[in-house]
Parts: sequence; C-alpha cells; structure tokens
Amino acid sequence: MFQTLAISHAGRVAITTVVVIAAVFLFLWLALGLVFFFIALGSKRREDETVPSKNSLFERNAENKNLIDGYKWYDENYKQKVTIKGTHGKNLHGVEFRNPSNSNVWVICIHGWTNVKREMSSYAMEFYRRGFNVIIPDLHGHGDSESRFVSMGWLDRLDIVDWINNIVQENPKSKIIIHGVSMGAATTMMTTGEKLPENVVLAIEDCGFTGVYDIFLDQCIRKYHIPPILVMPTASFWNRIFNGFSFKKASTIKQLEKSVTPTLFMHGDKDDFVLFENLDKVYNACAAPKEKYVFHGAEHAVSSHWFHEEYWSVVDAFIDKYLAPVYANGQ
Repeated sequence: MFQTLAISHAGRVAITTVVVIAAVFLFLWLALGLVFFFIALGSKRREDETVPSKNSLFERNAENKNLIDGYKWYDENYKQKVTIKGTHGKNLHGVEFRNPSNSNVWVICIHGWTNVKREMSSYAMEFYRRGFNVIIPDLHGHGDSESRFVSMGWLDRLDIVDWINNIVQENPKSKIIIHGVSMGAATTMMTTGEKLPENVVLAIEDCGFTGVYDIFLDQCIRKYHIPPILVMPTASFWNRIFNGFSFKKASTIKQLEKSVTPTLFMHGDKDDFVLFENLDKVYNACAAPKEKYVFHGAEHAVSSHWFHEEYWSVVDAFIDKYLAPVYANGQ
C-alpha cells in the first residue's frame, strides 16, 4: 500500500514537472513570437522625415543625385496634406501634388517598409513631370497613420481601394495608376486582386514579395538565422491578435490570380532583401495582361536611382501602351 502511494506521488511529481516545463516552453515560444512581431510589425513612425533609417537604402545612397533631386522637389513644391475616411473607420493620411496641367491622371505612389512619404519623392517627381497628379499615402504603422502596427500591404490594400474610390468620386473620368516599391509593391499587387473601378488603368510593382509569410520565413532563415518554427507560428498568432489576419492569409500570389489590372513587374537581379526569385513567382501568378523587366546589377529598391533613364523608359513604354488606348477610345 505504501509502495503504491509512493509511486502515485512520484507520478504526480513527474506530471507536474512536465506541465511546468511545457508552460515555460509555451511562454518562451509566445514571447519569442511577440518580439519578432514587434521588430517586424511594430510602429515605424519617424519624427523627422529628413533623417533616413539607419542602414537603410536611403542612408546608403544619400549622395545619389536622383534621390537628392527628389528630396529637393518634394521640399520645395506645393503639396497638400489630405485625409479621407477609410472603410475601417479610421482616417487615412497622405500628401497630394495636384498638377497645374489639369490632368485627370492620378498616380498613387506607395512606400516601402520603414519608409516615409518623402522617400517616395523621386518617383512622385517623375510622375508629376509627366503631367500627372500624385498621391503618396501613409501605410499602416507609418507616418501619420492611425494604425499602430504595420500590415505589410495586406490591410493597406483596402486603404488603397479607399484612395482610389475617393479619386473617382471627385473625378469620375479620372485614370489611375498604382505604383509601389518593395512593401509598396506588394501592396500594389494585393490591391489589384480586389474589385477595382475601371478608372484603374495599370499597376507598376518594383521588387515586391510573394506574401507576408514568405518574406518573413526568408528573413528568419537568411537575416536572423532563427529556425522558423521558433517564431513564425507564434508571430502569426500575435498578428492575428493585433492585425486580424494570419501571415499565410496575406498572399500576394492569391491576389494576383484574381487581377484584371495590366501590371508591370520589375526587379533587380542582385536584390538580397526581396530575393530576385520573387519576380517570376508573382509574374507567373498574375492573371491580367503583364510585362516584366530585370535591372541587371540592381540591389533592393534602387533600380530607379541607379538606372534612372532605363527605369523610366520602361515605365513610360508601359504607361503609353495602356493609357493611350484609353484616351483613343474616348474613355
């Protein structure tokens, strides 16, 4: 009898030990995921837009003439802060450059991860010089956004739809181009998977990724050297808590499969952040009319800065191909 009680006591101790170890492991697992979530998706707001993020492409290319010209243009040209009400109930913020040409063509320029509106200035300047109106919105967790966390394009796609609908409401004859770089490119592609008004004529994506899960999986392995199982499931869990979606749900590929918007896909073949292999994956997934272009020797998100004339000749040809027929048909 005493031996049986002793064994039962030992068993209870063993079970308690296992439960405690499991609880500690679960706590650490959730904590690691939470740390990764805040590193990747915590607020990226900056008090001073003129100071680039440390080690960013804008800091590394601070002497690039095209960047400098864009900053000067942004700082010296008249721009208006714009705010619209998003369908999710929060206000959406951005800056608007109305062209004196009275064009009815609007370009929505979409920034990348950790970036600010001013860092899209070189792109905005080029579109503006072509006679177009330009809007640069703040994405979730950036700039003046009222959202606390970054969504890597997934929730932003719905905000871009709101910006599009606002333009169309003000100008029913408007023609709209969506252009984005890096996370902005993913946002662009994700947006094209939504039901858009016919006013959206074309989209241009520059070095975008295939999905939120894919980009974080790659970063875990190549940048942080962390076994994905240690952070990916729990970081996605926290993202569901704070952002309302799982990483795998936010698929650029699935959105492109529904797209009817003619899209230009561009990527540098030396990109070591969003790997070059993403280009063929997103291009092949797109159900809409499409073209792709490779900038040989370009690293991440620098194609326009390093190969300026080549970049804009490719963009101009694509715009002419899909915008000119719209006017020719009297639309």
